[in-house]
Amino acid sequence: MEAVAKALENISQSIQDMNDTLKLMHVYVDPSVFYGDMRIYLSGWKDNPSMPKGLVYEGVQTEPIKYSGGSAAQSSVLQCFDELLGVKHEDKSRAFLTCMRSYMPPAHRKLIQDISVQPSLREFVQQQANEYLNKAFDVCVSKLLAFRSCHINVVSRFITVPAARARQLRKNSQDSEGEIVSRAPISLEERGTGGSGIMTFLKTVRDKTEVIFLPQTSQNDS
Repeated sequence: MEAVAKALENISQSIQDMNDTLKLMHVYVDPSVFYGDMRIYLSGWKDNPSMPKGLVYEGVQTEPIKYSGGSAAQSSVLQCFDELLGVKHEDKSRAFLTCMRSYMPPAHRKLIQDISVQPSLREFVQQQANEYLNKAFDVCVSKLLAFRSCHINVVSRFITVPAARARQLRKNSQDSEGEIVSRAPISLEERGTGGSGIMTFLKTVRDKTEVIFLPQTSQNDS
């Protein structure tokens, strides 16, 4: 039991480190440059209305290939955390997350699958009725929840707000020649680089994370 609690504490620290790293986007990346210049190269050729037929890789094959762009859903470690802690996603979100596993190394996919068929860690923690273990579990959940809230804030600043600015420029028929945000395709305004409907997906994933706190405990207690 103590070993499990210590492992959960280590995971909590790792998630905190991930959160701290993600926040560095606010320090080093200009939202307009990300949205107008960088994002198109991260968006991929699948579920991208700008390239509905995909992309022909010359010298590889003659038929277009469709690949999703970069997405946090392709993170092996985040999906491991979900399976370990018992996050149960809605059908649509789960289907997208499962699809993104095809972009992971085979050994990573296997690890996620192996974790998913093991006995529930959350149920084990509840059965022990140990305050130290309960707290370690809930702190871990709170760190994952905080990471997902941070991700939403990043998406808001780097995608949602610039997209609104681009729409405003078009609506007002303003000269957008000097506006970096106007360079991004209109079709990508509400989509993540992996092709998902970004905010709805992220908020659903965050909400499903929040419900796995142990009964009769809260974020503040952890």
